[in-house]
Amino acid sequence: MRTIARLGSLAALVALMGCAHKPPTAPASGPAAVTAPGTSAPAPETPADTTHAAPAPAAGQTGTGTTPPATPPPSATPAEPAPETPPPPVESVMSPDERRQTITRIVADTTAAGAAVRKCSGRKLLPDQESVFDTARNLLGQVRGALDRDELWRAESLARKARQLASSLSCPG
Repeated sequence: MRTIARLGSLAALVALMGCAHKPPTAPASGPAAVTAPGTSAPAPETPADTTHAAPAPAAGQTGTGTTPPATPPPSATPAEPAPETPPPPVESVMSPDERRQTITRIVADTTAAGAAVRKCSGRKLLPDQESVFDTARNLLGQVRGALDRDELWRAESLARKARQLASSLSCPG
């Protein structure tokens, strides 16, 4: 008898708490709210929840009823306004001196990478060397494209990668 009382208390507690994604509903009052294990209690009548999808029809039922389209719940936080103007590109905030220094680094890195690639050009390479060779050439091409678009930050990054990769090529001079 004590077990049935505990199960009834547990059922009442679960009914009070509800699901994590649904607001709690008021439990049915009276002795019908607590049922013995293995028996089913009538579902409490609650207003329709329009923020969730309609439940699937039970076995043997056809889902011929129509349900109104679900309306999204109101936003809990106000939407932030979009920035009026995009931030300026990195190059526009560079001083002329910083721009010269960046271009100097790009030239140094691409020169070193280009020299290593030319040294290995036309030679018989091992498969892993071919991969490094092709990737370094591809990076040098991407540096040219970035410079054409005046993306100095990208060109500098690609040139550095090309130099580091090409320095691992070991072709006799």
